[in-house]
Amino acid sequence: MRDRVLASVGALAMMVLVPVSVAAQAASGAPATKTSPAAKTPAKTWTVPRTPDGQPDLQGFWTNPNYTPLERPAKFAGKEFFTDEESADFFKAAVDYSYEFTFQNSAETPVYDATVYALDRWQIGARPNRRTSLIVDPPDGKIPPLTPEAKKRQAERAAARSGRGQFDGPEDLPRGTRCMAGTPEMLGSGYRSEYHIVQSPGHVMIVYEDMHNIRIIPLDGRPHLPQGLTRLMGDSRGRWEGNTLVVETTNVTNKDNFMGSGTALHVVERFTRVDADTMLYRFTADDPTTWTKPWTAEVPMLQIQGPIFEYACAEGNNGLVNILEGARAQEKAEAEAPKKRSN
Repeated sequence: MRDRVLASVGALAMMVLVPVSVAAQAASGAPATKTSPAAKTPAKTWTVPRTPDGQPDLQGFWTNPNYTPLERPAKFAGKEFFTDEESADFFKAAVDYSYEFTFQNSAETPVYDATVYALDRWQIGARPNRRTSLIVDPPDGKIPPLTPEAKKRQAERAAARSGRGQFDGPEDLPRGTRCMAGTPEMLGSGYRSEYHIVQSPGHVMIVYEDMHNIRIIPLDGRPHLPQGLTRLMGDSRGRWEGNTLVVETTNVTNKDNFMGSGTALHVVERFTRVDADTMLYRFTADDPTTWTKPWTAEVPMLQIQGPIFEYACAEGNNGLVNILEGARAQEKAEAEAPKKRSN
């Protein structure tokens, strides 16, 4: 089965990368000649669809699963793009690793097997990408260095946690574990990376599969919320620049600690539909209290058939209880270990 799957994935990669021939064919099947009317017919130009109020239509269901790393790996230093062949090879190797990873445990080992549920990246629409990193600026494909203030902030957070474990109580668990995670950017690279965009004359709504978060983005030019009033996913304001939807987000809480950022985080997103099934998504993150300079990443988003699945997560469910109970059981076992050795 594995060989058949990988063979089909390899064929898919080559289909995506190999240009489609536009040479017209005569009705009989013979190649069209220079005098053939079919050969002189220009290719139909795709135009951006419009909503009833005349804005570019971005509505529908979109996904952006990919295997491209956020930051450029050291082995690709100085190489911004793959060749077509390298891109296909990289994609196939990533699918191979992903497929094998789900089956490296024995049948008795409980493991979430995304492949069985058709939720692995290649199963939900991942395609080869010629970029070697999602970060396009700085040119080295790396997140800029942290500022001294950010390093101090990290040290203070670590000091605050010292003396108590990661699983001391619900408040110490990652917010994602508590079903409350959320950041404005849309870089989900696999499972849970689906989005539903709905437009109205004065707003754009984006529904995230991940954590069933919803962003409602006003387009009427209203000011951002007062400084100091933060939200989980920030406060977003949108505008149109030609065919591109530009969304600026401020007032982001630092409780989710997006890439180590603070409340000064300013995110600018750009959504540009480039063909019937593809939208280019680009965002720039700027926080002078965290990074020495802004950085930008981009990823293509593919239109899919909806609806998106419900992300069934609720704080206080069995997972949270089991994590804390497991931590207490481990602590008890560790405390009793010296007694057993002495006996």
